[in-house]
Amino acid sequence: MDQQERFRRLYSNYQNNYQNDERKKQAILNELHSLQDGTIMGDGRSDFTLETRSYTLKYNNKTFTLLDVPGIEGDEKKVIQQISNATQKAHAIFYVTKKPTPPQKGEEGKEGTIEKIQKQLGSQTEVWTIFNKPINNPRAFKDGLIDGSEKESLKILNKEMKNILGEHYMGYKAVSAQMAFYGLSSALLPESDFYKNKQKFLDFFKEKELLLYKCHFKPLGEFISEVLLENSRNKIIESNCNKALKVVEELQEAIKTTINRQIDPTIREIKNHHQEVCDNLDRSKEKYISNLTNSIFTEIERFKSDFREKMHVRIDDDIENNELKTMFKHELQKGIEKLRENIKQRSNECKESFIEEIKKDIEQFEERIKDSLITLDRINIDSGFDFSFNIDSGINKIGLFASIGGLALLLAAPVLGEFALFGGLVLGAIGIVKSVWGFFDSDYKKSQQRKEMNKNLDKACEKITEDVRNQIESYKKGASEMIENLKASLNDFVVCCERMREGLIKAGEDLWHLDNRIKTTLKQRIAQ
Repeated sequence: MDQQERFRRLYSNYQNNYQNDERKKQAILNELHSLQDGTIMGDGRSDFTLETRSYTLKYNNKTFTLLDVPGIEGDEKKVIQQISNATQKAHAIFYVTKKPTPPQKGEEGKEGTIEKIQKQLGSQTEVWTIFNKPINNPRAFKDGLIDGSEKESLKILNKEMKNILGEHYMGYKAVSAQMAFYGLSSALLPESDFYKNKQKFLDFFKEKELLLYKCHFKPLGEFISEVLLENSRNKIIESNCNKALKVVEELQEAIKTTINRQIDPTIREIKNHHQEVCDNLDRSKEKYISNLTNSIFTEIERFKSDFREKMHVRIDDDIENNELKTMFKHELQKGIEKLRENIKQRSNECKESFIEEIKKDIEQFEERIKDSLITLDRINIDSGFDFSFNIDSGINKIGLFASIGGLALLLAAPVLGEFALFGGLVLGAIGIVKSVWGFFDSDYKKSQQRKEMNKNLDKACEKITEDVRNQIESYKKGASEMIENLKASLNDFVVCCERMREGLIKAGEDLWHLDNRIKTTLKQRIAQ
């Protein structure tokens, strides 16, 4: 049962059964007021309608949906979301006005009605002005619905709307909706103003059909069904294609902007900082090798000086060659053991200093590119790269400790044994060849012992120095490889940016192909 039929039955029941019961009579009257035609009509206030209502209508066997949207001239904050949601669905927008003059333009810092309309338009939305002329006296129709002055005003309105809305604006249609209501309404209470006005107009025009024609309701209905709804399926497809094209174009522009304003500057910035950290790492490596070399050779020189001084003291005590040979061997082993411990300590100090330098270099790099990483994270394109970088785990993973930890083992046990045996054999020869001369002259013997001891110490230290130098070269190579691996790992940030750039370019190419397919579909529809 529709609303009008319910009204008729309730009104009949009211007339026949409730005239003598005031309480029930008033309750029925209240319900009849809510059911009668015209309850949705506005009262002239711009904020009368606050929510969008949908009406499915049928005219000349064509069905369409009309969305009654809140007025855009009122308090926009209250209704902007309702308006926006409705206009996104619409393929045609009616700007309904009771004045034949152009809508208000915006002033500095404030939007006018026409600018508000422009903001709500989609790429294929048609805009029509509906001049809804208010008429209270049927005699006003003697010169037609609109007079010459109103026609001139409507021409100016058309021009102003076209200037701002461009190809979206299609023109105007005139109607007197209230007169159409009087011609169409049937569920009205006899005591209502609507009913009285309806009778006044019907008494003048005699026929509903004539009233509907005079108020331009029928021409408006024919315009909607024959012009707006003609080939509506293709129009909807065209509209959707144009909306899709607009989205594609916006995405293409967004990709271009993202690459030019974010990705490319970020790549340049990270590359510059990467080169800077690479230079710093190279300097840290060179500093480490220099410090390590200087520290180790300083220890060797200290060992050599201390050992020579100690042996000279014992030689001055006028010891025999055999005793000197034994002492040389013993003290050399002891001295090399002490040298090994000292080198181990100095190596650890250099190693720790080197690690701290590397950490500082990487921390500085991370600080410099922090803003760039935030930018990349906001872009949020999956490049398969984790932007977090743990310094300690990163260094361990690359193998820093493994590369330089072996420096503590520069003087291993077999090397010490080789030095001790070498020294013993040489001093043994001294004892056999020089013992006769030493028997007669103690000073000569001491001189020869110092000479041979110094010569053998120099040879031992030369051998130590040569082996240590070779070891340092070996570990220099290891440290260089470690630094290169670290530099390559830090370059992953650059690689990530370039992957993102490639991904965006690929997305842009895909959008270009999609754009072509949509345009092809659109051309085919237009040709039909």
